[in-house]
Amino acid sequence: MSKLYLTLNESPQVVLDVMSNVEQQAKGARGSWNRGCLAALGLLGLGLPFFFLDVVMGYNCLTFSLVGGVLWVAAFIVGLRLLMTGRARVESDQYSAARTIIETLKDDIGKKGRLIGWLDLTGPQQQSKVFRTGRTSSGKTKTYYRDPWLQTKTKLVDGNLLRLTLIEQIKVKKGYVAAREQRLKARIVVNPDLYRIRAFSQEEVQTQWSSARLEVQGGIINLVYAYATGKKFDPWDVLNALKYLYSHLEPRAELAPAAGL
Repeated sequence: MSKLYLTLNESPQVVLDVMSNVEQQAKGARGSWNRGCLAALGLLGLGLPFFFLDVVMGYNCLTFSLVGGVLWVAAFIVGLRLLMTGRARVESDQYSAARTIIETLKDDIGKKGRLIGWLDLTGPQQQSKVFRTGRTSSGKTKTYYRDPWLQTKTKLVDGNLLRLTLIEQIKVKKGYVAAREQRLKARIVVNPDLYRIRAFSQEEVQTQWSSARLEVQGGIINLVYAYATGKKFDPWDVLNALKYLYSHLEPRAELAPAAGL
């Protein structure tokens, strides 16, 4: 996965268009990379007969072999450049998950709404993302990284304010990833003119979202949900959590339409 960082400060459709453009550029770059590999292999193949010509015809190694050597040097340079640039890819679980989430929320945000935040796919194992270090029983260093790879804030068309943060936390011990956890943080600031918050049952929360922490204070719903992951990141875990929170918002009775309308 190529490192990617997108600053979000546009409508959802513009963000989705940018993400599609990134994919198209990566696809074009992969095509160039593949053609470069074929060119390097072709240069190696073209150079080989020149060495055989010197052997068959009995010439010294600086006659036809010199041409073959030039072709092989060119192949080495092309190959080295390909190794340095790498093969562009954006097919990460996080990238596709972010696109699914934004695509699903697009209509709730509206054409005039904006997504503000970032999509950071530069990876968690960076010094700036270290949040704790410790020691193993044998005295080896273990490092904990916290990577908020997707963070968005937006005002929905119904007047509610949504903040969403997706975090990957990993523990690196003895040079390898020993534990990995995904964390969802969601906050809905409810529009008091339109909605009231129906009480949450703590038993229901634990049944729906084990290890979740949910708080309601002054018209604000906060959800923190952490779960270990050894599988592909599923954006529907996030969307179902938001759907569950929204199921507890009830329109105020005085704004309900009159019977028969």
